[in-house]
Amino acid sequence: MSGVETRRVRKVGGSYQHTGTVVSEFETTAGKRRIVVEFDEPVQGLLFILSPDQVEELRVGGGR
Repeated sequence: MSGVETRRVRKVGGSYQHTGTVVSEFETTAGKRRIVVEFDEPVQGLLFILSPDQVEELRVGGGR
């Protein structure tokens, strides 16, 4: 991902929260936006497809 800004996010809501890196974004065939997040440890490498309202952007350095 050379030359691309790294986007860090936190999954919010539901029964758990977790941080990760956005690795892709796309639209479904119904035109809905989706974000693919690769989670950090302890489940590092797990890819999760989320709606934009399920993530909050993090500033580089871990802050909100």
